Amino acid sequence: MALNLQQGGQMEPVRMVLYGQNGIGKTTFGAGMNQPFILAVEDGIGTMPVWHDKAHAKNYDEIIQTLMDVGGYFQKGEFQSLIVDSMDALQGKIQEKILREHGKKTLNDFSYGKGYELFKQEWEGFRNLMERFRVELHANVLLIAQTESKTVADPVNGPHDTYVMRLDKRAVGVLRDWADLVGFAQIKADPVRDKDGNIVRLITNGTRILCTAPNTAFDAKNRFDLPLELPLAWNSVDKAIQEAYQRPFDPHRFAQASINGFGAAPGQGAAPGGVASWQVSSGQPTPGFGPARPQPVAPSQPQPVAVAPSPTAGPGPLPSAWPSAQRPGVVPPRGSSGPGM
Repeated sequence: MALNLQQGGQMEPVRMVLYGQNGIGKTTFGAGMNQPFILAVEDGIGTMPVWHDKAHAKNYDEIIQTLMDVGGYFQKGEFQSLIVDSMDALQGKIQEKILREHGKKTLNDFSYGKGYELFKQEWEGFRNLMERFRVELHANVLLIAQTESKTVADPVNGPHDTYVMRLDKRAVGVLRDWADLVGFAQIKADPVRDKDGNIVRLITNGTRILCTAPNTAFDAKNRFDLPLELPLAWNSVDKAIQEAYQRPFDPHRFAQASINGFGAAPGQGAAPGGVASWQVSSGQPTPGFGPARPQPVAPSQPQPVAVAPSPTAGPGPLPSAWPSAQRPGVVPPRGSSGPGM
């Protein structure tokens, strides 16, 4: 198999999962993305003048067909961001599909955990479809979820309550591994302490923020080295991501000076006796390892984002169907003449 060497550092569409309490502004966040389309698996659009499909009355197969159909609009350039709201509602439809097709009442009715394996496979198939939107259609993808409080057995800090996505752990694992950014939405609160330093109450001015890194109170992550907190608005997140791509890459930004002889202080290089790295002379092939590695090329500057279409100007006629491809884990709706996955 031929090598597929690529230089990283170029901007790509974002994979994002956003979760938080009801009413915090998650759907509003998605509505602010570039040319958004919202798949409303739960009915929460309200008065927002955004293009959407009310999918809360559809079953899972019908939802997959809807995504395939709307992919044609993305292919034509009518939309640039896909928002699926919410994962909680989608999880119920995935479970209903599995139980209906196998004549079971619960996933526990399957022998040897087969029900939960089918459940995970459906989530993996959905993830694959989201990745097709990102790679083939160059779409930002935002998946929205609700939150719940859960007691975790933390071996470092001891048992404590934390906020997690209100999803089965198998679904959380699939989505979290896939996402570039898992953000926790909350209202910023500042503690009021007594003279001994104990927190007596929290005060807030209603500021809504997006947390991008984990702590003991919630789970979050990002692959862009973003600030720990950002305003809960897409333009703030998009700007921070663009700035991250423009910063020089520093793989040693988390390094610390040598302590008690372990490791080398920044700038001092490897300790004597360490393992030397392979050397490749510029322009000269290395025996057994092919030609010399090309020199990195500085990434191009990000282009200005497109302006969302006017709410009064709807998408044009349905374009030709999104190219079909076999996708394991998802079965097209029975009797459908639409593109299969």
